Amino acid sequence: MLTDYQWKSILCLGNQVEDVLQHNQVGLTMGGEPTYIALDYLDLPEWYILALGDHKRQVAVELLHKLAASFAPPGFLLQYGMGKLYPGEPYPRWAFGCFWRVDKHPLWQNPALMAHENCSYSHQPSDAKAFMEGFTRQIGLSTDLIIAAWESDERADSGCEAIVGFVLPLLAVDDADEYGQPSSKDWHWASCIWTHEGEPYGKVPFVLRPGQTPIGMRLPLSDIDRPEELAWEINAPLSNVVTLKKGRAKVMPLNTIQVSLAVEVRDSMVSVFIPPFASAIAFADLVSALEQTAAQLNCPVRLEGYSAPLNSGIEGFQITPDPGVIEVNIHPVANWNALLHQTLTLHEIAEGCGLGTTKYARDGRVLSTGGGAHITLGGKIPAESPLLLRPDLLQSLITYWQHHPSLSYLFSGLFVGPSSQAPRVDESRHEGLYELDMAFRALEQSVEITPELMDQLLRPLLIDMTGNTHRAALCIDKLFPVDIRPMQLGILEFRAFEMPHSPQLRLLQLLLVRALVAYFWTHPYRQPMIHWGPKLHDQFFLPYFLEADMAAILDELKTVGFGFELAWFASFFESRFPIYGQVTLAEDPSLCLELSHALEMWPVLPEKATLSGTSRPVDDSMERLQVLLRCSEPERYSVLCQRQLLPMQTVPEAGLAVAGVRFRAKPFAGLEYAAIAPEATLTFEVVETETGRSQGGCTYRVQLPAEYSTPPKTAEEAEKRRRSRVAPAAPQPAPVKIPPLYVHSTSPLTLDLRWAITRVDR
Repeated sequence: MLTDYQWKSILCLGNQVEDVLQHNQVGLTMGGEPTYIALDYLDLPEWYILALGDHKRQVAVELLHKLAASFAPPGFLLQYGMGKLYPGEPYPRWAFGCFWRVDKHPLWQNPALMAHENCSYSHQPSDAKAFMEGFTRQIGLSTDLIIAAWESDERADSGCEAIVGFVLPLLAVDDADEYGQPSSKDWHWASCIWTHEGEPYGKVPFVLRPGQTPIGMRLPLSDIDRPEELAWEINAPLSNVVTLKKGRAKVMPLNTIQVSLAVEVRDSMVSVFIPPFASAIAFADLVSALEQTAAQLNCPVRLEGYSAPLNSGIEGFQITPDPGVIEVNIHPVANWNALLHQTLTLHEIAEGCGLGTTKYARDGRVLSTGGGAHITLGGKIPAESPLLLRPDLLQSLITYWQHHPSLSYLFSGLFVGPSSQAPRVDESRHEGLYELDMAFRALEQSVEITPELMDQLLRPLLIDMTGNTHRAALCIDKLFPVDIRPMQLGILEFRAFEMPHSPQLRLLQLLLVRALVAYFWTHPYRQPMIHWGPKLHDQFFLPYFLEADMAAILDELKTVGFGFELAWFASFFESRFPIYGQVTLAEDPSLCLELSHALEMWPVLPEKATLSGTSRPVDDSMERLQVLLRCSEPERYSVLCQRQLLPMQTVPEAGLAVAGVRFRAKPFAGLEYAAIAPEATLTFEVVETETGRSQGGCTYRVQLPAEYSTPPKTAEEAEKRRRSRVAPAAPQPAPVKIPPLYVHSTSPLTLDLRWAITRVDR
């Protein structure tokens, strides 16, 4: 962990970087997606593999209210909304949100009218009907437009009420101009009659799709007669709107509106499902009308459905479930002091809810939550995003991240490489670097660089192996996607960040990114891409080279006055690459052999059923160690592993040689073959190259003992387990014959024991 002196130095540097950002009027905002685990409930599946669970939902509700009390201004709105739908899961996940207006006007005035998930209510289905009728009159529409929603036959036959809720087709529309195009000068609420096979609903039953979700997610929209044209939604920002203007409601032609409000009583609460809105002013006016209706009926309501649009006058945060964790999509803030307050307060509140950020592997390695902790960059509003105002900033960040693998691998989780959740740009497509160089050349030569041009040139290249734009180390699917207006947020997302073990370390990550933005603002980084090739994984999966790369980054930042120290990042290296053991050899006390954890890829396997339904199966049976030899003359010695010669390489640091060794650590898919069988114990031996005289070595226990069936509970027990894997080994009395070096040409720094075992001597 950081010392008090180091932390004070980081705080001072944060202020210094902030001064540079403010002086240059960068307009940078930063947010992120910290993740947390319930430390006392890690045996529950929802806290180690499943996305959903009752305990997780209860904790999320508690966290939502405590964060709202700390971060949200008066007039905030709480919404128990709908999250993402993932492949393999039958329903979308929940997303608990807290939203407020940027202009300080209240979004929701009376908190007592927002139903609390942990409170008891006794509302009846008739209350849902009364609420929908009151709301409809509130916005100036006829109650004849309300549609009663019937449960499906199979649900009704099982004893459910036939009519379970009420639906109102609803849209905020513009007055069309003389050319028939929408206008922003005036707008009003609109509804329409829905028909099925020519008959209006009401004459024919409006039967919901089967399911356990809110009725707003089970509407039979495909059964509604399709019109030739659909109604337009207004496109008006909320900024500078002091009071909400009440629109003139109207009725549109049959079926022209394809979204609707839905009201039902569920869990004894009147629950309102909000349809999707791209316009902040429409969302705000809808919420205002809902609150006025709740006040007239003295009926607290639970708001569900689609979240508020966050790109035009409304901001907020959301709490969502991911496999094994809770994720807080925290709202962006505009300066270092705000980041300090937000990060430290969030951690304190999470701890008060029984949440934490550290767990342990069975072998004692210190792990993070496993859920990631993305960092986002943007501006106060999309149009002011520094990434859109200065496209060279985005180019600098993409290029610099590609040049420095430590930025991709030091802060990430266990799962790295081409099939991970955040692959580097040079891990996704073979020709990706060439295409990026071409895209950057096109940007540099363009007379006018528009957001649309940036998106069209770069988004197809910042992808994973399958073409997924979201799963990329540097993700721009929220920057300015030309085909998805609600996602045009001016945001760059760094996905290769795992949740650190303390808020101070999280702030160090944020400060490093801020310093690089400040650096590139005045010193654009325009260099051709580096074609690392196999060297990327062979060399930079070893902690020695990642540390050297990070040291080079910090030295570069010092040239512009940002005095980062490598020692500040020691905790990241210690948890990411724990040292399993250091053995001083008997004949020469200066001769030391050190084994530490290194990175390893987990290739994706063919699809199969998994417990969570969403996790991709991977081969995690391989492991990698870094082997360091410290002595005054490392070139005098050879190091063997399983009697195979390691490709020890001397490095610029005097008295040091380094190599990697890959091996099968556990069974793979039940197959039996020499290259697939796991190792039980690795034996390392140091030999004087000229004489063959053994200097001793050590053993590394690959297979864990039976008593390590569960993870350790304390840091002390974790440390004991890590250190127990390495034991000294005495020198052999007889001279040792040094074998030839058998390494693959693509990995000259790493001995793959599978390759050595299956070699063919010619």
